Amino acid sequence: MDEQVHPDADEHDLFADERRQLEEGATHDLLDEPVLPLLGLSATTLAAVFVGGAFGTLARYLLAAHHPVGSGGFPWVTLLVNLSGSFAIGLVLPLTEHMADRAPVVRPLLVVGFLGGWTTYSTLAVDAALLAKHGDVATCLVYLAATVAGGLALVVAGHALGRRMEDA
Repeated sequence: MDEQVHPDADEHDLFADERRQLEEGATHDLLDEPVLPLLGLSATTLAAVFVGGAFGTLARYLLAAHHPVGSGGFPWVTLLVNLSGSFAIGLVLPLTEHMADRAPVVRPLLVVGFLGGWTTYSTLAVDAALLAKHGDVATCLVYLAATVAGGLALVVAGHALGRRMEDA
C-alpha cells in the first residue's frame, strides 16, 4: 500500500517543513516540538494506529487479567504499564525520527498505536480514585507521584538512550 505522491505534495504534506529541516542537517528534538498532523492522515497511517492500538491494548489487558490486583490493593500492574510505556516512548521517538521517508507507518504503529494502547491514563485515574475512596489516601498519593515523576524520568531516560543508540 504505497502512498501516491501528488505533484503538489508539499502543499498538502504536513511534515514538509520537518523533512526540509532534516535534509538541511537541522536537529529537531521531538520532546521540544512534537510534530502532530491534524488532518490528512492516510488510510495506511490510520490502519497502523488501529492495529498498533489493538495489540497494545490487548497486551495490557492480558497482563492485568493474569495478574489481578485485589480490591484496595496497590495497582502495580498499571504502574508498571505506564512506566514501561513512558520509557519505551522516550526510546522509540528518536529511533524513528529519520524513518518517516522510508517507513512512514513505524511511528504511528509503535508510538501512537501500540504504546498509546499499552499505557492508560483512565485506569490510573480510576485506580487512584478507588484507593482514595477506600481510605488509602497516602497510597493514592504515592501511586500518583510514582506514576507522574517516574513517567517523566523514564521518558527522559529513554529519550537519552534512544539518542545515544541513534548516534552509534
